[in-house]
Amino acid sequence: MTSLMTNTSSMVALQTLRTINSNLDQTNNRVSTGLRVNSASDNAAYWSIATTTRSDNGALGAVKDSLGLAKSSVDTVNTGLDTVRNALQKVKEKLITAASPDADRAKLQTEIGSLLSALKNNAESTVISGSNWLSVDSSEANYNATKAVVASFSRTGDSVQVDTIDIDTSTFKLLDKNATVHTAVDAAVTTSSATYATAKTTAETAYTTASTAATTAYDTAIGTADTTFAGSAMDAAAVAARDAAYATATNTRDAAIATADTAKTTALDGAVLALSNSLDASGTDSLGILDKSRVAATANGTATVSSIMDIDISGLTSSQDDLDQIANYTSIVDAALTDLTDASTSLGSTASRIESQTNFVQALQDANNRAIGALVDANMEEESTKLKALQTQQQLAVQSLGIANSSSQSVLSLFRG
Repeated sequence: MTSLMTNTSSMVALQTLRTINSNLDQTNNRVSTGLRVNSASDNAAYWSIATTTRSDNGALGAVKDSLGLAKSSVDTVNTGLDTVRNALQKVKEKLITAASPDADRAKLQTEIGSLLSALKNNAESTVISGSNWLSVDSSEANYNATKAVVASFSRTGDSVQVDTIDIDTSTFKLLDKNATVHTAVDAAVTTSSATYATAKTTAETAYTTASTAATTAYDTAIGTADTTFAGSAMDAAAVAARDAAYATATNTRDAAIATADTAKTTALDGAVLALSNSLDASGTDSLGILDKSRVAATANGTATVSSIMDIDISGLTSSQDDLDQIANYTSIVDAALTDLTDASTSLGSTASRIESQTNFVQALQDANNRAIGALVDANMEEESTKLKALQTQQQLAVQSLGIANSSSQSVLSLFRG
């Protein structure tokens, strides 16, 4: 039955065309955006997971930026430490030259002073993003020796966690302007140096007294043996007795001097230890590698207290005490060089850790991108094929609708004629 009021064929053809057009629009959208899930209406679950993962990837990008900045900071500090270490090595070489009997120590001190000024300038110029890790003032209210570097971002359910890599700058700082600590250290140096000097004088006086007494007793015993021998028959028995007396006197003297020397060494070692303990108690170890007061002592017990920045050999002579002081300065510089080497080693390990963490974060971002792609990316080969098919279907549906609409026209022929 053909009806002029209701064209069922046209309605079916129109509905088909609408469906094809809707599918064609969806396919066109996927082809143009490259996504099969472009909004929550496409697939709510996949869209939610992909959106959260994209957000986490953004956070990982910020972590990677933080690690990059930290790596730059560590590299800058390492450069500063290398420069300072090279200059300090030259100071050590100047001190070794100064130990020569005919060295011009005043001129050598001029060179050493220039190198020490360069050390200070290098430390104060090693600035990273407005912050200096080598020259600090630990008395400032906002000072924090620990630099926390954001190293990772992770999610467990609805809970997120941010972890850090902590860098302790106090292990490699070179200068510290903390006036309170410097005042305490200076006071301890003055007091403990005076105590050490008194103990050293007492120990050396006791040794000299004991040594003199032992030598006097030896001379007396030798004189007695010679007198006895002179009044004897000077036969073999007398010679043997004299030689035995000589041996006894020598052994007695040597034993007494050895005992006195041991006592002096023990007293001097104790004085040096007390000097060192006094400095430790004053807080000198909380200062920087270059401005902390250090104690060095020669084998004979001569001690020197000085920081790297206070080394001065201009007034020293070729006396044994002054040569001992130069040797102690050399030991102090060598200890500082060891500290600098340890600091560079520690920073090198930190730099390697930061680089490794950066690579790991990048790998996480890549993995997240792959996961997002698996959820929401469109299969372009499939979509392009579908697009061609839908375009063909659309053309056929349009023709079908045209045929359905023209069927009512055939009724007119029944009224003609």
